[in-house]
Amino acid sequence: MRVVNDDNAQGASDLLTILITFLLYGVALWLWWQQRSPLYVLALAAGQLSILLNPFWRLLYSLQTIPSPGSLLAVFATPFDIVASLRAAWPDTLPALIIVLLYSCRWWKPDLLTGLLTYFVFVSLQLLFGLLGLRDPAPPALAGDLPFGFNPSLLAALMSATITYGLCYVFMTVQRYSWPSMAVAILPMPLLFGGLVYGVVGAPLLVGQLLPDGEWPLRIGLLLTLALSGWCVAIISAGLQRLGQAM
Repeated sequence: MRVVNDDNAQGASDLLTILITFLLYGVALWLWWQQRSPLYVLALAAGQLSILLNPFWRLLYSLQTIPSPGSLLAVFATPFDIVASLRAAWPDTLPALIIVLLYSCRWWKPDLLTGLLTYFVFVSLQLLFGLLGLRDPAPPALAGDLPFGFNPSLLAALMSATITYGLCYVFMTVQRYSWPSMAVAILPMPLLFGGLVYGVVGAPLLVGQLLPDGEWPLRIGLLLTLALSGWCVAIISAGLQRLGQAM
């Protein structure tokens, strides 16, 4: 009975997320007409494309041993899930789009302190989305028990917020591009940031999970991953500060 209730709750959550996606597409189309810019529609479409590598990242973060070539090939043969893509359209992109809208209205000015505060708001929103079941768990949430009692859901929120923070900078940078240039810049960007954050920033943690002498490599891997994540946030904050100085 409990399994049935959990399935019903998940189905209701998925339906709500997809309804929010269609509503946001309607708002994005209205903003396209209002601002003569397809940025918001392109950002949501880019969010949908971001799931292309999700099976690969999910496999890596759930591993405890080195995967076989067959399991890797099976992951890349996973068909595109349109329903999952609709659920993925906005959790990473919407917070960034809200900041871009505030920026275009002169209600948000990028500087170092404001940028860092915005990043922590993004982390809080990612935790909230996960708590309410409005997004599929980010790949780091699938990691096993982490050292120091660190919560995998918190790690997932930190890494997802880093992606959102990077998207925020990109959206601000390209909002005056021509439409074709804007599409080329925006559509692959969640995939690229996903590769940077889950692949490069998360690499020390992934290596630590696979090493046989488990505890110390995993501790070092987690600390390095957190340090790299902080470095990414610092670089993006510096970029936002330069944008603010150019205003």
